[in-house]
Amino acid sequence: MRYEGRSEKERAGRFCRGQWRRGGAIVFIGMLLGVTGVFPHVAPAAESTPDRHEQIVAARIAQILPGVVGIMVEVKAEVTVRCGPNDTYAVKPDGDRENGTGFIIHPDGWIATNGHVVMAIQRPDEDHVTDFLAAAAQTACGPGLKKLPEKQRKARMTAILKDPENRKGVTLTRTLDVYLPTGEARQGYAATIKAFSPPIDPDLLPKDGSKPNPPMLDAAIIKIEAKDLPTVRLASSASHAVALGQQLVIVGYPGVVVWHDFLSKKSRAEATITFGRVSAFRMDVNERWILQTDAPISWGNSGGPAFNIRGEVVALATFISTSLEGDQAIQGFNFLIPIDSIHAQAKQLGVTPSTDSPFTREWDRAVEAFIEGRSKEAIAHAEAADKLVPGLIDVQRAIVRFRKLQELRGEKP
Repeated sequence: MRYEGRSEKERAGRFCRGQWRRGGAIVFIGMLLGVTGVFPHVAPAAESTPDRHEQIVAARIAQILPGVVGIMVEVKAEVTVRCGPNDTYAVKPDGDRENGTGFIIHPDGWIATNGHVVMAIQRPDEDHVTDFLAAAAQTACGPGLKKLPEKQRKARMTAILKDPENRKGVTLTRTLDVYLPTGEARQGYAATIKAFSPPIDPDLLPKDGSKPNPPMLDAAIIKIEAKDLPTVRLASSASHAVALGQQLVIVGYPGVVVWHDFLSKKSRAEATITFGRVSAFRMDVNERWILQTDAPISWGNSGGPAFNIRGEVVALATFISTSLEGDQAIQGFNFLIPIDSIHAQAKQLGVTPSTDSPFTREWDRAVEAFIEGRSKEAIAHAEAADKLVPGLIDVQRAIVRFRKLQELRGEKP
């Protein structure tokens, strides 16, 4: 989301996507969650110890991870700009590159995320043309124009930017890719936007304080061409699935981790989980109930699912609070939009969220078998899941863990 014409001091919140714009970093943020007793719906058949409890919690978290995906959006341009009658240049300005998070709601490639994560794809061509042409003209024509007096220089640059031929000289390329958590050799799936509601834009809100029409729900559903994918479970409604103070788990791809200079690129495909609680219920400018949480999040978490203690997605990480100057995130006061907004979009598309995929059935059976102490069966189901969707990090890691526990228990392979 962008705030042209709005000073930094007027900003009170930001979205949680990761954005790199013309070589600079612009931060947008958001979301949450809880730890002890997460997803505790099956009692272990084996010994009840602190270590065993931690193993069960880890297994439950691993159970939900395959259905959470990374999203990458990029808009690039090649610009032919004419600075004068015989003075033409070909320029490739830095592109707009953003990362976010999504989750698979149907095994046939239907994925939910925030609207602002994919907004660069939705923006009109003219908006992108204006931005890229300005960057290209500054690079190609700027040095020569420095010799002119300021007033003349500004007039000449304005003429260059308004020149119809220069605007026609901007060729745009847009990509929207989805990445499964499959390790270093990640396979990107080209995605298309099927449903979209824009994020809240303070500049477009009604001056009389009424709710925006159309609403700014910041929700989107995108589609990739794939079958039998891992999925997550959705709560029927956020209001029925969480309570004040309840623990939650948020999964996502925060940019501060994905692009960290000190971390290997091999770990970029691994999601990050954060823990917290539902600290309040608030109403946003759409008069829609949203969740407030104390969980730490960062840009890139946008669109990431927030799970309740039953392993159901109840909300999406969306925006955070910042200082009045807008230059510092204030953690502990972050916000989630309810899963109800995704249900409404899916209904409009005629899509019914489902977990009915061969992979999900095998993976769920693997986790249940592990929790109940049946290591051999857990390994068999996990290996079957790995064959259906090869290379998922958490599945392969679980297979190694299951085998190690089988060995420690002295069980036969």
